[in-house]
Amino acid sequence: MVKASALVLLLPALLLGSTPVINEPVVDQSGLLSSSDDEEVASALVRLRNETGVQMAMLLVDSTGGEPIEDYSQRVFEAWKGGTAGLDNGLLFVLAVDDRRARLDVGYGLEEYLPDDAVRRILDAQGPLLREHDYRGALLGVIQGVRNRLPNVQDMPGLSGFAPVSAARVNNIMLALIGMGILAGVLLGCCLSVWRERLGTSRLAGSIGGLLLVPMALTGLMVHSIWIPTFHFLLAWATFAVMFLVVTLAAQHFSFRVAFVLGLSAVVGSLVALADHHGMNVLSMILESGKTFSLLAVVLVIGTYPPVFRVLLEILFFFLSNSGSTVSSSSSWGSSSSGGSSSGGSSSGSSWGGGGGGSGGGGASSSW
Repeated sequence: MVKASALVLLLPALLLGSTPVINEPVVDQSGLLSSSDDEEVASALVRLRNETGVQMAMLLVDSTGGEPIEDYSQRVFEAWKGGTAGLDNGLLFVLAVDDRRARLDVGYGLEEYLPDDAVRRILDAQGPLLREHDYRGALLGVIQGVRNRLPNVQDMPGLSGFAPVSAARVNNIMLALIGMGILAGVLLGCCLSVWRERLGTSRLAGSIGGLLLVPMALTGLMVHSIWIPTFHFLLAWATFAVMFLVVTLAAQHFSFRVAFVLGLSAVVGSLVALADHHGMNVLSMILESGKTFSLLAVVLVIGTYPPVFRVLLEILFFFLSNSGSTVSSSSSWGSSSSGGSSSGGSSSGSSWGGGGGGSGGGGASSSW
C-alpha cells in the first residue's frame, strides 16, 4: 500500500521528466551548436546583461516530451529564478528542435518592454533561419530583437546603481582577495598559536573578529555594484585565507619543509585561479585553485620525502612485475577517445545561476 502511494506521488514527476538546470548562459542539451557558436551566443548574452542589466538564458533541447512548451518553459524558469530578486528581470528562451517549437518567457519586470505581441514577432522572425538549421543565427537574432526593445542599464528602474562587470575587473578583485587571504591566513595562524598566550582570551577574540570582519567589509565594498553575488567573492577570500592558515600552522607545528611545500602549492593554486579562462565564473576559479593546491601539495610531498617516494616506487614495481599482461591489455582500451566538443571559453563557462527573479510576466511561443 505504501509503495503504491509513493508511485502515485512520483507519477507526475516521472511523466514530466527532470527539470534542466540553468547554470550557464547557453545550455545546449541537443548538441546543436559548435564550441565557437556556443561561445559567440554566450558572449552576446553576457553583453546583453552588461548593457541592460537583464539576465537571459537559452535552453536547447530535442523535445519537451509531449509537455506543452509553455508549461515546460515555465517549470524551468521557476527552478532557475533568472534575473534579480525584486526586479524580476529574467528571460528564458527554450528551443525544442524536434517539436519545431520555440518559447520566450518574460519576467514581470520586463513586461513593459517585451509585451506578448512583440515577443511573438521576435520569434516568428527567426523562422526562416530555423528552417535552414541556422541555430546560431536564430539565437543571435532573438538576442538582438530583445536588445532593441530594452533601454540601457542606467535607464532601467532599480538598476542605475549597478555597473557592468568585465572579466578584467573580476580578476583584479580576485588578486586583491588573494592578497587579503595571505595576510589573514598568516595572522590568524599566529593568533591561534604564538599570540594566544600573549593576548589573552578577550584580546585574541577581538583580533580574530577584526581579521575576519575587515576583509569581509572590504570585499563587500569592492563587489557590491556588480552582477556576481558578493557571497562568491567572500567564499574566494575564505578559501585563500584557509590555504595560508594551513601553511602558517604547518610552519609552526611541523617543519619548514612541509610549510614550503604547502606554501608553494597555495601560491601556485592561487595563480592558477587568477589565470583561469572562465572569465566571471568565480566558483569555477575557487574550485580550480583548490584542486591545484591539493594535487600539487601531494605531488611535492611525495617527490621531496624519500621514504614515501621509495615505498610508492616499490608498490609500482610490484604491480608492473605481477600484472604485465593486464597492464598491456588495458592500455589498448585507454587509447580510445570519445568525440564531442567542450563548450569552454570565457563566456560559455560563466556561472549563470538565477538571482531570485520571478517569471510570469508573459511571453510567447512560435513554430517554424
